[in-house]
Amino acid sequence: MARYRGPKDKLSRRYGEVLNGMPVFDIAKRPYKAGMHGQRRAKPSEYSILLSEKQKLRFSYGVIQEKQFRKYVDKAGRSKGSTGEVLMQLLETRLDNIVFRLGFANTTAAARQLVTHGHILVNGYKVDVPSYRLYPGDVVSVKEKSRKIPAVIESMKNWVDTLAYVKREKDSFVGELVEVPVRKEIPVPVNEIMIVEYYSR
Repeated sequence: MARYRGPKDKLSRRYGEVLNGMPVFDIAKRPYKAGMHGQRRAKPSEYSILLSEKQKLRFSYGVIQEKQFRKYVDKAGRSKGSTGEVLMQLLETRLDNIVFRLGFANTTAAARQLVTHGHILVNGYKVDVPSYRLYPGDVVSVKEKSRKIPAVIESMKNWVDTLAYVKREKDSFVGELVEVPVRKEIPVPVNEIMIVEYYSR
C-alpha cells in the first residue's frame, strides 16, 4: 500500500476525529468525509470496520507503510503478552514518536523529519532512523546546533507534560523514556483487538 502524502485534515475527517500526531483540525466544522461522496451514509461492512481501525493506527504513527506495519504485527504476535498491547508498545516506543511525545515537534511528521535530518541524538549518538526502537533509560536530545530551529522552539512552548512514561524538564532539550507504557497510558483511541483480528482473517 502506497504512502499517504495528501492533506492530513482529510484523514481526520475520514475517521471523525483528530488522529494522534496530526495537526489540530476542527472536526465539528465539517463532520463528514472529504470528497463529493463524503456525506453518504452507507452501512459499513465488518471488514470495512476492521480495515478502518487498522488504517487509523497506521496514520496515527505517521507514514508507516503497510509492509512495515505488518512486520510490527507479526513481531507482536511472537512476543509474550497480549498481541494488541505489544503492538501498541512497539509503535509507541519508535524514536520519531517519542520525539513527538517529548514536545520537540508538534506532529509525528515533523518529528520524523527532525530524525531523518540528523537533528536528534539517542544516548549522545546521532540516530537518523525514525523506526529506531527505544528502551527504558534511553535519553533523547536535540543536537546543540539544532536547538535554534524555530519549529522546535515553538513546539516546546506548547508542550504539556502529561505522560508518565516520558520525562523532560520544561525548557530542556533533553528527555528520557522512563518505562514501556501499558496500553491504558497510550493516548491513541483505537481498538487494537480489532486490528489483530483483521490480520488473523
